[in-house]
Amino acid sequence: MKITTGFLYKTFINDMNKHIEEMFKYQKQLSTGKRILSPSDDPVAISRIVKYNTEISALIEYARVIDVAKIYNSSIETAINDLKNMIIKAKEHSVNGSTDTLSATNRVALAQEVDTLIQRSIETINTKVSGRYVFGGYKADNPPVNTSTGIYESDTNLQYLDISFFLDVAVNLPATEFFTYQVDASDPYRDIKVFTPYNQTVTILGTQLHDVDPFSALLMRQPSTGAINDPLVTVTANGGTLSIKLGENESISVTISQGSSLNDIKDAINSQAGNYVKAWVVNVKKNPTDPDDYRIVINSVPNGKSDKIRINVNTQDNPDTGLNLLSYNPEAGFSAMSLEGNINGYNYITDPNDPNYYSFNNNYLNENYYIRALHFLKVALLNNDQGRIQKAVDYFDKIAEKLYRQQSIIGARLNKIETTTYYNLELKTNTNQSLSNDQDADALEAISKLNQRMTVLQAMRVTLTNFFGSNLFDFLK
Repeated sequence: MKITTGFLYKTFINDMNKHIEEMFKYQKQLSTGKRILSPSDDPVAISRIVKYNTEISALIEYARVIDVAKIYNSSIETAINDLKNMIIKAKEHSVNGSTDTLSATNRVALAQEVDTLIQRSIETINTKVSGRYVFGGYKADNPPVNTSTGIYESDTNLQYLDISFFLDVAVNLPATEFFTYQVDASDPYRDIKVFTPYNQTVTILGTQLHDVDPFSALLMRQPSTGAINDPLVTVTANGGTLSIKLGENESISVTISQGSSLNDIKDAINSQAGNYVKAWVVNVKKNPTDPDDYRIVINSVPNGKSDKIRINVNTQDNPDTGLNLLSYNPEAGFSAMSLEGNINGYNYITDPNDPNYYSFNNNYLNENYYIRALHFLKVALLNNDQGRIQKAVDYFDKIAEKLYRQQSIIGARLNKIETTTYYNLELKTNTNQSLSNDQDADALEAISKLNQRMTVLQAMRVTLTNFFGSNLFDFLK
C-alpha cells in the first residue's frame, strides 16, 4: 500500500477534528451541566429524561392545583366555624329568652338579634371564592341560598380537582345537609318551607297546619286488641269521664258519650278542656305501606307543660280497651298513655307529602335545618312563647352536631391535601434525582477528559508540525 503525503495529511486533520469535537462536547457539558446534549448521545436515557420532565411538569401543576383546593376548603372551614359561632350565640339567646324574668319587650329585642343572625348566616352560606360559591353544586355561579326565602337553589353535586396522579379532592360542600333543603320552583309550599308562619289555625292551599307541642305530648298506646285503623269507628262502648289535671290548680272533668269514636273523644276534650289541654287524632304509621294506626295525642295549653298532665278514667269499658287507653298517672302506678318528645305524624313529620310537614313546629325539620331552627327561635321570641323558645335549645344542639360532622369532612379533605402535598414533594425530589442521574454531567470526569483531549491535540499538533516541516533532503542526509 502506497502511503502518500496527502493521505497522511488528511488522516492527521481528521483525527484532530475528532479530538476538537470531543473537546467541544466536554466543554458543552461543563457549560450546560448536562451529560446528554442530543438524543444520539444516549437514546435509552433520553426516553427516561423525557418521562421525568413530563412528571416534574405535572407535579408543578399539581402543586398549583393543591393551593387552589386548599384555599377553597379552608374558606369552607372558616365559614362553618362562623356558622357554629352563630349557632352558639342563638343558643344563648334561646336560654336567656326562656327564663321567667325576661319580659315580652326583651324577647322582641332578642328576636331582632336572631334576625341579624339569620341574615349573617345566609351571607356566610353564600360565601364566594374566586368567583365561585363554595356551598353550591354545579351551579357555582349563582348564590346557593335565596336571601328572601331561605331556600337552597343550587344542586348537591360535588366538584373535584386532581391533586396527584391518582387522587382528587372535592372543593365545594353543598349545604342541603345542614342548612336548608331544595325545592322545586313550582312547589306550592315553597314560600313557607323555611320561614313558616306561627299560627295554629293557618291554612295553606286549603290545608290547615296544626300547631303542636314543641316539648312533648301524651300518646295513647296501641291497644292489645290491635291498632285502631279508622278514627270514625266506635272505641268506647260505655263512655265515661276523664278527669284531666294540669298542674296543681287546673283540672276539669270531660264527659265522653257511649259509642264515641277517636274523633268524638278528641272533640269532647277540645270543647270541654280546651283551656287546659288540646287533643289531636294522628295516624302514627311510619311508612305509607304500613297499616293505619290512629292514636290520640294530648298536649298542654300553654305548650311545654305536657309532663304535668294527669288523666284519671272512670268507665265501664273492659281493661286495656276504650277509655282505659287514655289513663295517665305514673305516680299512682297506671299509665296507658306515654309521654313522648317526637311523635310520628304529629310533631315529627318526615313525609313531605303531608301538608303538616311544613308546620311551624315540625321537630324533624327544625332540628335538621339551620335556618328553620333560627326562624323558629325568632318567631317564638316575637310571640313571647317560652315553651317554644326553650325547645329551640335542643334544635341548636342537633344543628351543631351536623356542623361538626361537616367540619370533620372538611378536616379530612385538608389532611388529604396536606398529605398529598408532602407526597408530591417527595416524588418530585426523587424524580429530579433520577433525572439528574441520567442527564447531569460529571464535572470532574468532563474536566479530566477535556484535559486529556487537549494534551493529545497538543501532541498531534507538534507531531504534525515536525513531520510536515521536514522535506526529502532531510531524509537524504
